[in-house]
Amino acid sequence: MSEVTSKREEPRPVRGFSFLDNARASGAHAWLLGIGCAILYLASILLLRWQAPYTDEIIHYAQIWLFAHDRWRVLADLTTIPGYHLLVAGLLDGSGSVSLQGARLINALFGLVAVAGFHALRTRLWPGTQTLASAQLLLLPILAPLFFLVYTDVLALALLLWALWACIGGRHWLAAILLTGVVFVRQHEVVWGGLLALVAIGENQWRVSLKQWRATLVRLLPYALPALVFLIFWAWNGSISLSRGQAALHPDFSFHGGNLLFALLVFTVLLPLQTAANFAAAWRRSGTRWWFVPGLLVIAVGFWLLFRADNPYNSAIPQLYLHNRIPQLLAQDGWVRAVAGLLAAMAVAALSSISLRPLRARWFFSLAALFLAASWLVELRYVMVPFVLWLALRESRGRLFEWITLAYWGGLSCGLMWAILTRRLFL
Repeated sequence: MSEVTSKREEPRPVRGFSFLDNARASGAHAWLLGIGCAILYLASILLLRWQAPYTDEIIHYAQIWLFAHDRWRVLADLTTIPGYHLLVAGLLDGSGSVSLQGARLINALFGLVAVAGFHALRTRLWPGTQTLASAQLLLLPILAPLFFLVYTDVLALALLLWALWACIGGRHWLAAILLTGVVFVRQHEVVWGGLLALVAIGENQWRVSLKQWRATLVRLLPYALPALVFLIFWAWNGSISLSRGQAALHPDFSFHGGNLLFALLVFTVLLPLQTAANFAAAWRRSGTRWWFVPGLLVIAVGFWLLFRADNPYNSAIPQLYLHNRIPQLLAQDGWVRAVAGLLAAMAVAALSSISLRPLRARWFFSLAALFLAASWLVELRYVMVPFVLWLALRESRGRLFEWITLAYWGGLSCGLMWAILTRRLFL
């Protein structure tokens, strides 16, 4: 493990509330969080267990059902490589019962694997923060409902988190195999192989890595595997989307600003305290940065001018789909878009003053921008992946803010789950 990742730095407490940091000495808070999250998790499983399929669950479960009954054809509208569907079908077939309820339970188990991977990452990168951070992940509003539904996102996230954990620990072939698994579940997430490759280079300066090119190449070689698998699939299929019929709505070599700008707004909405505090810190340092204020104005004005949600799917039932309702409101109301642009500018300033580990994680933002811009459809599920990775890599500043964030997310998630159960709203 590198010197940077092995340092036992503790998160800086908020002035006047350092007594909250002493809570971890007894471990009582860990038990409290564990029991509370377990109750909520089990309650969500039971509440959603007998619900009729939600939106994309229809096609995902239909594909699982076909595989479980030895019908080896892929549905025409399936956009992802059916690795998730094969795995769930095999587990259901092995259990002797093939049902939507069983598939949801398996997905909930994948969710626990994802949380375990996140906890392992936080333990390695920011020791002492992993318990509270993992509880936050369980209650993250843009992720929590997906734990209990038959969607591919949670398994892909679990594989990606464990791949990053293996990479940081120097287990590069294991990381590459796990990332290859991601390709077979959600192929466009292969972009994150770039982050793993950069982390694999280590903490040395670029000139040192180039001078030691043989050792650098050995560390990077495993990450050619997922890239090669992805390229072979792309060449064979003719498009990144598995479905030829859906390829026009998920085009290759097409870059858009909608998800990137939307992600900044989501950041400020989900982390208002951290945004305000870190924006203030960045503002205090802005005197030595002539470009700071003009840069924020460019972002705010750019949001107002450039935000688009013009994918046909973004106009579908906005009264039901949250990921359509908000973008349509932003696109249609100039005043709302102006406020959102100011919040996005604050988010950029706040993000610039939050430390990430390991050292090369600073490249995360470039890869996140690429990942988000590559999708035309503005979608909360696309924002969720870089948001979770950032949560794993970021420094926590002040446990008071983090506890308030946990309570805030818990309230949002419970409200969203109630809306989903009553068919009033969906992500």
